[in-house]
Amino acid sequence: MTETQRILRLLAQQSPPSDEEILAGIVREFLSGEKRREMLTGQRYYENKTDVLRRTHWRIGENGMLVPDEGLPAAKIAHAFVRKLVDQKAQYLFGRPFTIRCENDVFAGLMAKVFDAQVRAQMRSLCKEAVNKGIGWLQVWPENGEIRFRKIPSEELIPVWENDEPDRLQMVLRLIPVEWHGVRGRVEKRLLVRCWDKDGVQDYFYQNGRMEPEGGKQPHLTLDGKGLLLDRLPFIPFRYNDEELPLVRFIKPLIDDYDRLKSEDSDNLGETSGALMVLQNYDGTDLGEFRENLARYRAVKVSDGGGLEIKAQPVHTDSLLAHLQQDRKDLYEIGRGVDTQNESFGTASGVAMKFLYADLDLDCAGIECAFAAGFEQMVYFIALFAGLMGLGDFTGVPAEIVLNRDIIISEGDAIDQCVASAGLLSRRTMLENHPWVVSVEEELARLSQEQSRQPQSDKSEVSE
Repeated sequence: MTETQRILRLLAQQSPPSDEEILAGIVREFLSGEKRREMLTGQRYYENKTDVLRRTHWRIGENGMLVPDEGLPAAKIAHAFVRKLVDQKAQYLFGRPFTIRCENDVFAGLMAKVFDAQVRAQMRSLCKEAVNKGIGWLQVWPENGEIRFRKIPSEELIPVWENDEPDRLQMVLRLIPVEWHGVRGRVEKRLLVRCWDKDGVQDYFYQNGRMEPEGGKQPHLTLDGKGLLLDRLPFIPFRYNDEELPLVRFIKPLIDDYDRLKSEDSDNLGETSGALMVLQNYDGTDLGEFRENLARYRAVKVSDGGGLEIKAQPVHTDSLLAHLQQDRKDLYEIGRGVDTQNESFGTASGVAMKFLYADLDLDCAGIECAFAAGFEQMVYFIALFAGLMGLGDFTGVPAEIVLNRDIIISEGDAIDQCVASAGLLSRRTMLENHPWVVSVEEELARLSQEQSRQPQSDKSEVSE
């Protein structure tokens, strides 16, 4: 039985969720587990801090063991494939403002106010977080008459689901690194664990595998001086896929292989380390001195009849380029992205361009489907907090967030199709699909203003 299974069994037996031993076991397993390591690896590769940066040359030492060879430079060429693939997906889905569909004009206006430019940018960042780490998290709360969202780093949040089903949260542990002023003014780094459950919020300090309570239990939030407990914990998951697997899981070996080959090729081209040196009648006894003179002065001293012959080892450029090209092709296929260096990319049009974007479109369709559950929870909390703040009762009011993918289309064809659909579709539907429309609500307001300024005769002609 794993630690997680043991913990969940204790929770199922109604052991107190605030029990320090249970919580310490959850935190300990998460901090040392593979899931969190993969999250950190995904973020590291997105920042182009790949494993090749730790590359070094090795040589056989006197005892026959491999030891680092500090005398030979080791090229460390990292390629930001993860960054390009992740940014493609986030921009493809969130590059254009998404549409809010709601028949209730008051709730639609509130939703439009909540999803301002800052929140829209935050959603694009959340998409990157989910692809890099398998899952992204938003925390939501009301403040000063507004509804706010905060992205929580996935490696700092531990969810515990009811009945081990990823639908409803039973408990959330938020890991917060803090600086603690200890005895004699010393500053210590400690880990604050904020535990959210159905009964409120309790802080702990996690140290040496143990949990120490800090203060008393608090309500989920305080509004107008009154503490409130929520039916749902105010944390919303956004998954990259059902398994919560990050993109780096599938493409890391290919990136490491590409980086290594390019770095080794750079060494071979820039140095003579790949060549065999034949030295005759060297005027010295120390080969280390010989290497230093060769590197510093580009010359060596030899006796009469002596010389230096360098027998270069051939660099198999053709096979190397073929291998790198195959690595790159596999990267974009498995990573489901668009390789802009593809020879047909610049000349493709119409159906061919859609074919090039097929893998990206397929992956983004999966992300959109996975994010739909998160959008539903956002709508739920917006309606809930609007009611608590006296902005209106929108319980059960249907609302939908529709992503407008930044797809490659012919604007002329799209406009012609909108015009041809006049009379068959509503004006709102046509505006939602028009390539020039950024905000449907703003465009409807402009049309209404223009009609109100027109003479009565013109209005009748327009209505006809």
